[in-house]
Amino acid sequence: MGASAGTGAPVSPGPLGSGSASAPAATDVPEPTSPAGSAGSAGETGATAPAPGGTSVSPSAPGRAPVVPLKAAVRSHVWTAGCDHAYLSGRAPGSVSPPPVEADAPAWASAQGAVHAGSQIVEVTLHGTGEGAVVLEDLEVRVAARRKPPAWNVYQMSQGCGGGLTPAAFAVNLDAPRPLARPVAGNDGGDPLPAPAFPLRVSASEPVVLRVEAATTGCDCDWSLDLRWTGPSGSGTLRIDDGGRPLRTSAATGRPVYGYALEQGRWAR
Repeated sequence: MGASAGTGAPVSPGPLGSGSASAPAATDVPEPTSPAGSAGSAGETGATAPAPGGTSVSPSAPGRAPVVPLKAAVRSHVWTAGCDHAYLSGRAPGSVSPPPVEADAPAWASAQGAVHAGSQIVEVTLHGTGEGAVVLEDLEVRVAARRKPPAWNVYQMSQGCGGGLTPAAFAVNLDAPRPLARPVAGNDGGDPLPAPAFPLRVSASEPVVLRVEAATTGCDCDWSLDLRWTGPSGSGTLRIDDGGRPLRTSAATGRPVYGYALEQGRWAR
């Protein structure tokens, strides 16, 4: 995820240096027969970490688990420019509800059994919970499973929209053998936005927003992020996922694409 700027979210402090993110290669597993682990889980947007099943902390020394000095609010249904996104669903067009607004996307996707089609944007707002500052050291990508993409329909949330803001972010290629969180610069109406870089400092009064833009053209991927931190209580790892389940993004190449025809009140190709 990248430290975003110009989005109206808290602005990230300047980086303390440079860093990189890495992750182990994933193993293939059979394709599921149901949309378990789908991208849309009601109540997932705005989930806080640490929460039961939503995050995990890796102690820096055996038998000594540090107190996690971070609180994280995770949004896993962030749309480009607030309007441009697509989902895969196994339902026929006549059985799919009209597209929601971005804020209602988690509940909509859950109801349709839908998953993110081709790409997914995740934003995490991090606050320190103690008096001291916490240093965010690195962000690692963990791909837990790669399956054959389901033969479902693509449902576009908009027939086209745009804006002058391209936030800086961490880009992730989920098809890579070892996906990395690669810093990418942004642009705000012609003004460049610097690429995010670790380490970053966060405190109770200075939140940081990390933005990750993940994409795939070849797999139905289950994935998560591990954020390494160091603080007054020690060091550890914060798991960023979908409320205790992996994030899920699926390729949609060659699938039928539907947009919502407002004048007809139905999905149409």
